[in-house]
Amino acid sequence: MTDFTSSATASVPTVHRLGDQLVNFYLVDAGPALVLVDAGLPAHWDRLLDTLRRIDRPITDIAAVLITHGHPDHVGLAERVRVAAGAEVWVHESDAPILAEPRRLTKVWKPERSLLGYAVRRPSALRPPLHLARSGALRTPAVRQLRTFSDDRQLDLPGAPLAVHTPGHTRGSTSYLFPGAATAFTGDALVTLDSVVGRVGPCVICRAFTQDSGAALASLEKIAGYEVGTVLPGHGDPWTSGLAAAAREAVAGGIR
Repeated sequence: MTDFTSSATASVPTVHRLGDQLVNFYLVDAGPALVLVDAGLPAHWDRLLDTLRRIDRPITDIAAVLITHGHPDHVGLAERVRVAAGAEVWVHESDAPILAEPRRLTKVWKPERSLLGYAVRRPSALRPPLHLARSGALRTPAVRQLRTFSDDRQLDLPGAPLAVHTPGHTRGSTSYLFPGAATAFTGDALVTLDSVVGRVGPCVICRAFTQDSGAALASLEKIAGYEVGTVLPGHGDPWTSGLAAAAREAVAGGIR
C-alpha cells in the first residue's frame, strides 16, 4: 500500500498508510513512539511488519492503538499488537462491547438496511464483504484489555490526538484529530470510497453499514467545525482540501 506521509519535522508526525485496496489503517510516527490508528484485518499483519522494518522501528515502539469503531476491518490486529507491543487499545465506551466479542457483532450493532437489497441492484456490492471475509474478518480475536472514553477528549498519547465522538456508523464511532499533523482520521464516519454503492469522494457509508443515518449526518456537521487540512478515511484515498469541505460535501450527498 502506498504511504501517505505528512511533512516530517521534530514536532510533526509522519503518517504511513497501510491496508489494501479497500481498507485503510495508519501508523503515526510521533517521534519516540508510534500510534496505530485502527488495526486493519488479520491478513494485514505482514504489511504492518513490513512497514516497521522499512522505517527501522520495532513493534514495541507502538504505544497505542486508536480504534475509530468496532467493525472487524478496523480491529483485526488490535489484540495481536496489544500483546506483541504492550500497547494500549483505546475505543469509545459504546463500542467496547464489540471489541470484547467481535464475532458477535450483531448483538450490539444492526444496520438500517439489508445488504441484499443493494446486491440485487448492484451485484458487485457483495465484493467488499467477501473481501473482508477472505482477509480474516470472521476470525477477528477479542481484545482482552481496553482503555475507554465517553466524551470528546485529548488523549495523553504521542501526537496529542483529540478523540471526537462521531456516532452514526456505530454508536461509538470516533474521529481522531492530530493537531500537529493537521490530520483527521475519520474511520468510517466520513469516507472517500463506498464500494457497495460505487461512490467516490467524501460521503457517508450506505445504510447497509450505517446504524443511524441521522446521527451520522449530525456528526459530520459537528466535525465540520474543526480546522484540519487532511482527512485520512477508513476507506478511500486521502482528502487534502480540508475536513470542513469534506464534511459539507458528504452531508450534501446524503446517505444511500
